[in-house]
Amino acid sequence: MKKFLKVLAVIIVLLVLAFYFLVVPKTVSMITDYDRYTFDFVLSDTAMVADYAIGTNRNPADYGFPDYDELDYQTLTDGLKLNGWYIPSSSPEVSKTLMINHGRTSNRLKTLKYLELVKDKGLDSLYNIFIPDLRNSGKSDEAKTALGYEFAEDITASMKMLKDRYAQEEFVLWGFSMGAMASATAVNRPDLVEYQQKEGLKVDKLILASPLSNIRETTRLAGADMGIPDFIFNQSWKKFDKVVDGWSDNMKFSYLLSNTKLPALVLYSDGDAMTPSTVLEAEIEGLYNVYPVLFKDADHVQLYTRPEYKDRYADKVSDFLRMD
Repeated sequence: MKKFLKVLAVIIVLLVLAFYFLVVPKTVSMITDYDRYTFDFVLSDTAMVADYAIGTNRNPADYGFPDYDELDYQTLTDGLKLNGWYIPSSSPEVSKTLMINHGRTSNRLKTLKYLELVKDKGLDSLYNIFIPDLRNSGKSDEAKTALGYEFAEDITASMKMLKDRYAQEEFVLWGFSMGAMASATAVNRPDLVEYQQKEGLKVDKLILASPLSNIRETTRLAGADMGIPDFIFNQSWKKFDKVVDGWSDNMKFSYLLSNTKLPALVLYSDGDAMTPSTVLEAEIEGLYNVYPVLFKDADHVQLYTRPEYKDRYADKVSDFLRMD
């Protein structure tokens, strides 16, 4: 009997060690690690090009903006290379930039199509446009991410670069999916807010499209769909929380949008399985500075590409950007 108990104890210890050193790290890596979607990777896949809805267009010149710059620059602290397109305003001396931020498993080619909206609505007379590849995307360096926490650093680095090179100090952040969470995080994370204030960088508005609105709840629901038990998720989340410096509980719109109270246009669909509308609506309920616009039965980040919604989507974005 004693021998059996000793063997059982060894087995239990091994199972516990396997849980903490194999299972938990694996589930955390499912959050932080994903393939880098380079230009070549996307453009070699006809189905992905169709999903990006860019046709044969490959850069801003294809949307009527030939005078663009392609820029290399660095992240704030970890020395990664970032890359992006800067499109100067059609009006001289415009000091505001509209930054369009892609999401996870994507790159700036996916946001390229919104230049059609910019051109059609004449928004290039009001704003300069910047479209970055955030880390682990497009032409930027490979890296781990954390549901928008590091993307927020890259957005801030982009603002600083634009001030240094083009004297841009005021910004509107237009983010999609994880890029939406990153945009909202960038104007709330204390270290980034302090840096922006020191450098004289100001964000005036947010446009949040098909947004990741609560990182813990959305990830929990996705894990449940994959059959991950709550006890494994909870232990994994504790480890992930250390990756984001203990700030994961703040990465939800109920905090982020109420803390800064910036005007925020939220474009979403009740047909979005990746960022459920039920989670989003609970997060923004009662926030007077949030302007929600619902599109019925559309897939994730596919609002503007639906023909029946294209004009309404463009009008909402244009009206919001022109609003005082």
